[in-house]
Amino acid sequence: MGDYRDLIFYQKAREVVKGINDLIKTWPKTMQAQEISRQVFRSAMSIGANIAEGHGRHEGPEYIHYLIIAQGSANETDHWFHTIADIGLSPKERIDSLINQNNEVRRMLTSSIHTLRSKRAGHNIRDEAAEYNIEVQSSDE
Repeated sequence: MGDYRDLIFYQKAREVVKGINDLIKTWPKTMQAQEISRQVFRSAMSIGANIAEGHGRHEGPEYIHYLIIAQGSANETDHWFHTIADIGLSPKERIDSLINQNNEVRRMLTSSIHTLRSKRAGHNIRDEAAEYNIEVQSSDE
């Protein structure tokens, strides 16, 4: 299955963390900014951590579970980005760029979850090779 570090959405999740790290270094040392910095950094780091942990469980239901947790963390990160924009902690252009990067990760996670669920559903069908004879009755009879 390869290494989780090769997954594009894992790499993109790490880019989001790097962007957040650069961003929060510029913030004032107010209580609000420090609290938001902890929250957004923690939620963003959780995305990649859950992708990595789930990948170690391969393609089973646990992998999907960890991707769903990563997706939840990406959603939480999105919330914090909008809060940052709402209170004017950072320039809108920088926040918009991070929101776009995070949205790409969110879309890729959603797509991967759907793909894995579809594959899993296909493997659970035991009678896919069965033949069904259906007699069609004519209305003329």
